[in-house]
Amino acid sequence: MKDMKSPVLSGACLGTTILSSILTGAASSETVSVTSLADLGAPSETVNTTGQFATYQNRNIGDVTQVNTKDATFAVLIDFKAGESTTNGVIWETGGATIGTSVSYNQAAATLSVYHASNGGNALGVVTHQLTDAQVSGGDVEVVWAYDASEIEWELFVDGVSSGTTVDKTAVSSLNNWSGGNPAGLSIFGGNFAAGNGNNTNLAAIANLGDTATINLDIGLRFWAGTDTALSKPTEKPELQIETVTITEDSMTITWNGQDGEVYQVWRSSDLETWVELDDSIIAGPEGGIYLVEGEELIPGRMFLQVRRF
Repeated sequence: MKDMKSPVLSGACLGTTILSSILTGAASSETVSVTSLADLGAPSETVNTTGQFATYQNRNIGDVTQVNTKDATFAVLIDFKAGESTTNGVIWETGGATIGTSVSYNQAAATLSVYHASNGGNALGVVTHQLTDAQVSGGDVEVVWAYDASEIEWELFVDGVSSGTTVDKTAVSSLNNWSGGNPAGLSIFGGNFAAGNGNNTNLAAIANLGDTATINLDIGLRFWAGTDTALSKPTEKPELQIETVTITEDSMTITWNGQDGEVYQVWRSSDLETWVELDDSIIAGPEGGIYLVEGEELIPGRMFLQVRRF
């Protein structure tokens, strides 16, 4: 544990906390919750060239059979370009307008969308993310779309944050399938149609991605077959601070912004160089941490207190 000492009474010591990913399972019916894609391990497949390639329908990859009916996670890094094009430039797609999935970028609207047609063209799920100015002009953005076979829905993640799922607009009778037989495409629409209208016809104003955005092909399109991923960035904890100091003739009480259930230490010093531990197992409550210094713990003259978090 690394501690940073404060030179003043109201200062605090913040311990370094490492948050590890929580793996809740990698089976086709379970979700893997991670803080970064690196926690998933090596992809099942990586595509490093744009263009048309084989459909995912009935494909077997590794030990996952008929991948288009199983959980799936896809990821790319994209450098979006600002501009006035109103077409829906295809980032990735597979299948067609009847059964298939497409991910597209509308430059004029600065929107990123996932479309999922899953039942004869009559059941369409859509999730759209409004890109920020920073995401459009700031270089590579991590875009992840993950399929949950048990819920028949795609979830879109942009820069590690969920934009929602396609389930809200998908009919109850949707089939568990995310690719029909039409070819797949990266940066182009690979077949005759791409999912997007929900009426057995093509995504409106469809176009190849062109120069509206650039996919990082060094990293490529990464595919984890049989894995539904939920990205969850670690919650940043507030900087640890002593909030109040109450002094009486024979005691001193301090409070700090502790997190409920976390364990803290209180240390004492007279010169800010030598520190003595007073208590190493103070559990904070909903209102934070509190500690009473009294009796032999008090020292005459100047006294400094420090709070440390494990």
